[in-house]
Amino acid sequence: MKILFLTGLLCGVILAAECDNTTKLENALADETPTVKDEVISNIQRKEQYFDMYLNEYTDNETRNTVFQISGSFFDIDPYKPNYLLPITYDFIKHEGRQRAEVAFQISFKKDLLYDLFGFGETFSIAYTQRSWWQLYKHSSPFRETNYLPEFYVSVPWYNNKSPIKNYKFGFLHESNGQDEENSRSWNRLYMEAVLQYKGIFVNPRVWYRISEKAEDDDNSDILEYMGYGDLTFLYPYKNQLFKLLVRNNFDFHDNKGAVQVDWTFLLKSKMFGYVQYFDGYGESLIDYDKRTRRIGIGLALSR
Repeated sequence: MKILFLTGLLCGVILAAECDNTTKLENALADETPTVKDEVISNIQRKEQYFDMYLNEYTDNETRNTVFQISGSFFDIDPYKPNYLLPITYDFIKHEGRQRAEVAFQISFKKDLLYDLFGFGETFSIAYTQRSWWQLYKHSSPFRETNYLPEFYVSVPWYNNKSPIKNYKFGFLHESNGQDEENSRSWNRLYMEAVLQYKGIFVNPRVWYRISEKAEDDDNSDILEYMGYGDLTFLYPYKNQLFKLLVRNNFDFHDNKGAVQVDWTFLLKSKMFGYVQYFDGYGESLIDYDKRTRRIGIGLALSR
C-alpha cells in the first residue's frame, strides 16, 4: 500500500511540476509582474533549447511539433485543484477506530479538449482529483479514506472588462470513495460556478443539483442535508501569498449544518509553496459527510 502511495504521489509531483501552465496563469492574477512572464518564457525556451541541442532534427514541421509536445509535457495536462501533501494533520474531534494525527494529500489535474466550439471562447475540459487520508502513524499504516472526483466542464470567459464577472463554468462532477457495502459513498452533481473579482478579491459562488438515484442504489440519501446546495469561495492574493476561504451551509435553521475551510499558501521557492489548511464542519470526506471534523494540517503544495 505504501508503494502505491509513493507511486501515485510521484505521478502527482511530476504532473504538477512539469505541467503548470494553469498554475502560472492563476499566479499571474495575483502578481502581474514581468517576473512571472519571464519565468513562463524561460520554461518554454529551456524546452526548445533541449529539443534543438539533444534531439535529432526534423524537417517536417508537423512531426517536429509532435515530438516537441511529447518531449515537453505529458499530453498537455495541467494542474487543476491544488496539489498538496500534508504530512501531519490533527483532528481535534475524536472518531472511533482512527488516530487523530494522519497524512492528507491531494492530486488534481485537467486536460483541455476543445476550444471555441460555439464561438464564445469557451473551453471544454476533463479533470480528475483524488483526495486521500492516510493513517500513517497507526500500526500497519492503512489508508482510511480516498475520494475520487472525475469531472467534465465548460469554462466560458466574460469579455466585459468593466464587469466584476470574469468567467462562467458549467460541469458534471462524480464523487465516490470506491468502497463496498456499508462504507460505500457516492453522488453525482451538475453545477454552475462563476468567478467574480472586486478589487483584489476573487469570489467564486457555486451551486449544484444532485442527480437522483434509485433508493436501493443510494448510499447517502441525506447528503444534501450536510453538504447543502452550493458553496462560496473567497481568494485574496497578496504578494507571494494566497489566502482562501470556503464556506458551505444547508440553510436549514432548525438543523443547521455546514463547513468552513481556510487555506494559506506562501511561496518557498519556484513551484513550491508552504501550505496550512484548517477545516471545521461536515463533508471533509465522503465517509465523514455526516460527521463533524475539526482539523488543521501543515505541509507543501505544488500548485494552488
